[in-house]
Amino acid sequence: MSLSYTIDHAIATTEVVNVEVAEKSAFSLLGTTVDPKTGESTSVYGIATGDPSYPAKVTYRSALNDRASGKSRRISVTLSTWATETDSISGLDKKYPISGTVSFVIPQGTQVEAADFDDLLGNLFSCMFPSVSSGARNLGYLTKLLFGGSQVA
Repeated sequence: MSLSYTIDHAIATTEVVNVEVAEKSAFSLLGTTVDPKTGESTSVYGIATGDPSYPAKVTYRSALNDRASGKSRRISVTLSTWATETDSISGLDKKYPISGTVSFVIPQGTQVEAADFDDLLGNLFSCMFPSVSSGARNLGYLTKLLFGGSQVA
């Protein structure tokens, strides 16, 4: 007898989507720490492009949590960068910090394979937009979220 595991509702159908990608060749490891109490491992990478006065960072975290409901692996990836406002009259720029995080909680003991996890990530990403046309994402859901709405569909 063998066991198999899948992730429900993480279907493998596809839409052709153009995805902007970070410049990973510009990643520079700034450091890795492990919290002695929790065992959480954190690695921070700088993105070695742009204005050094306003550095961008990517933070990867992985931790094993022990909860009443059981153990689980918690992972996250955070991109922290800057939004720039340029005044066309004065030529002055204002910088505002901006960041985004993707996180997952996976029950320990569940044999999640990388391909299934990839499907889950793709499905999560696809929940951010209602449709795709010719590789371009419809921004309707993002627009609603950006202006404070939570009911997107």
